[in-house]
Amino acid sequence: MKQFVVIPKFKENTKEITYFEPRIVKIVKGESITWINRDTKVHNLTSGDANSTLPSPFFQTGSMLPGESTTVKIDSNQQSIPYYCTMHPSERGVIGMLPKPEDQMTEDEKARFLDDLNLSISDNANQKILTRLQRQLDPAIIEYLSDPHATLIQNRVMTIVFWDISNFSKLTEIFKDHPELIAVFLNEYLGVAVPIIHEYGGIIDKFIGDGIMAYFGFKETDADGSIGASNAIIAALKIKKAFQFFKKNWLDIWSTVTNLDTNIDIKCGINTGSVLVGLMGSQERDQFTVIGTHVNLASRMEGIAETDQIVISQYTKEKVSQKFNMETIQIKEEKIKAFEDITEYYVVIGQN
Repeated sequence: MKQFVVIPKFKENTKEITYFEPRIVKIVKGESITWINRDTKVHNLTSGDANSTLPSPFFQTGSMLPGESTTVKIDSNQQSIPYYCTMHPSERGVIGMLPKPEDQMTEDEKARFLDDLNLSISDNANQKILTRLQRQLDPAIIEYLSDPHATLIQNRVMTIVFWDISNFSKLTEIFKDHPELIAVFLNEYLGVAVPIIHEYGGIIDKFIGDGIMAYFGFKETDADGSIGASNAIIAALKIKKAFQFFKKNWLDIWSTVTNLDTNIDIKCGINTGSVLVGLMGSQERDQFTVIGTHVNLASRMEGIAETDQIVISQYTKEKVSQKFNMETIQIKEEKIKAFEDITEYYVVIGQN
């Protein structure tokens, strides 16, 4: 079943301004909504909080010219989904997710649903908490955990990636009297890297100082993890390229403060294998994360990597076959701790 929402022509000098008709549209999970733009302006709708700059996990309509319409299928387990126009942020609406078709609900069920929906809409304190949580958790994880039937811990084949900035400790020592330069640099670097990771389906597990740990393959349905492995390497290559332009700008900034005699680059370690993913922790505090020996091996790969290298394990190589150009490196002397049977690793040069 499809529901319709009209964006009416804006009328000035009216006591009550209507941005969406209806403002609250009620649907069942899996149904579609068609927005029809009857206004004289362009509108671009996105789910989320208009006061937040966080990415939306549910939908974006794209630009709708006057007279155009856009249909979006809504698959969500949240009770309510706020949305707004990115071009006119004061224009806001709400999608109420019904537990079942409205004509199958009793009057008591309808009343309870409206009470819960109104509470959800009006509870600004909880919305602020949710906004903060969205900065801590990937939108895909929030969506996953909102499903009451979700498996809280599961075994999945995924690709784990560790990034690290070489010589970062030396950099912090050089600028110990100007910590603000390091803080802004690090935030801007993460602002470059994180969107690329998200673009290729990666989920940020944590920031470790100047390092990033992420995993790929959670959103995909490929049982062998090959899609996640390919996406992880492509993301690593894009971050490596983006970092070169980003670094040049910061080297110029730092040179105005001191004669910098050190270079910085990122290095990356990647491994694919079966891991436990889900909520780990105690009753007081838990965390959605991944654990297992293959996580440890990804960290070892990052430790092996030299400056400006993307190093992958043999397990990841098996998943990506001929998709990437890579150099084989034999481990001749010191073996990888806890992985002594591994005799070689691979440095990714680029895509084939």
